[in-house]
Amino acid sequence: MTDVLGSRQGGTRTVVTLFLALAISTLWSRTLGAAPADPPVLSQAQQLAIARAFAPTLVFHPDERYFPTSSMGAAAEGWSARIEAYRALSRPEKLSHAALAYRAFSRLDDGHVDVIVEYWCYYVYNAYTIRGSWLAYRVPDNHPNDLERLYVVLRSTEDAWRDGPADDAWARGAFRVSRVVANAHGGSIPPNQYNVPEGEALEPPVTILVERGSHAMAPDVDRDGRFLPGVDSTARSKVQWGVRDDGSTWRWYRQSFMDRRDASAIRLCGPLEASDPVDSTCPRYSLYPADDLQHWFEDLALSTRDREDVVGRTPWLVRAFGDVRVEHLMAPPDAADGREFEKLLQRRKLTETGFVVGFTTVDHAPTVVLSRRFFWEVPSPRYPDVLVEAVALLPKGRRTLVETTVWGSYNVDAITNVLVGFGWFSERGGTSPVIGAEVRIGRFRLRPNWRLRDGGFDARVTTTF
Repeated sequence: MTDVLGSRQGGTRTVVTLFLALAISTLWSRTLGAAPADPPVLSQAQQLAIARAFAPTLVFHPDERYFPTSSMGAAAEGWSARIEAYRALSRPEKLSHAALAYRAFSRLDDGHVDVIVEYWCYYVYNAYTIRGSWLAYRVPDNHPNDLERLYVVLRSTEDAWRDGPADDAWARGAFRVSRVVANAHGGSIPPNQYNVPEGEALEPPVTILVERGSHAMAPDVDRDGRFLPGVDSTARSKVQWGVRDDGSTWRWYRQSFMDRRDASAIRLCGPLEASDPVDSTCPRYSLYPADDLQHWFEDLALSTRDREDVVGRTPWLVRAFGDVRVEHLMAPPDAADGREFEKLLQRRKLTETGFVVGFTTVDHAPTVVLSRRFFWEVPSPRYPDVLVEAVALLPKGRRTLVETTVWGSYNVDAITNVLVGFGWFSERGGTSPVIGAEVRIGRFRLRPNWRLRDGGFDARVTTTF
């Protein structure tokens, strides 16, 4: 009887195992079958049609001196002569030369095929002055070459990939705007972005406000000529840059930061169908492929000296305290694969995370600081972000000290964070609450720290890479 019962139990287990295997196999095959293939590759004709159909309307300050233009052919003259030649043009001549580079590529996002159309706005010069908030200072941010990127993210419809002519009508029927991401400034300043709510539509052309002199961009969804957080943006970031014609770095956005773009504003429109009437109040800019720009620049095969003459060199003040490198702005080398787009969205995290090297003092002894930073951005303007550090301090002629600290980091303005945390310090052999403030000036950080339990204090100058 035992043998029979055991045999039956064994058979039951076998059957159950078999059914489980079949179920898992079926689910696995269905999962594999449901897995989306690679996104379709856009032809050049499709890219052009999409770029034309969703080309934005750019709205400039009435006193703007520099407008987007093509950087192709600029090798015929040095950067200084190029700027002077542009300044000598009348405003109508500048507007007649207006041009944007474009490229478009598809990608899979949550099982859907999205298309990202990217516009490059190149300016021969950046003329801007940054004004401090809590600390009164003014720093000129003037340099040759300025490149600002605008991304229009499109969600494809069922008719997107059917055979047919790749024209403007196809593009507007095949795609819907789901997101607009506009570059503001470099460093840790997040882009201005608007996510279209579910069930709503954002009809092209999208209106984009352009900052005076520095050309940061922001959506103007309601087209009222001013940037309104919560209306023209949906991102809940600590710093909402928007448009700041006055150069303020203050964290809390104010309407006084920008001059309203009224009837006196200068508008540039995208290319229209040839049958459409020409609107003299909104001159058209032309579009040219970013790929052509990159190939043209590569084919020049410039020497280091020639490249410096053509492209320019980052001024020492900007190189030391700024984030821009003018050598990479005239013809960016990055591929159309979405990596630059993702970097833009994660700008603050990428800026705050990394290895740290710098200097401080321990009991008046010069000390090297080596550290590793980890950063988590909390998606709320009310609550601080989280910063974790593991630090080694190497004082001259003394033993190495070790610290581990967990901070709550909160923005005061675009370059200053207030820090409150708790850490362990080998110097005192114990834990202590700590407070600090970190001022970011380009690639450098200045940070005073106070240990509340024993009154310890030091100030550090570091850089992160």
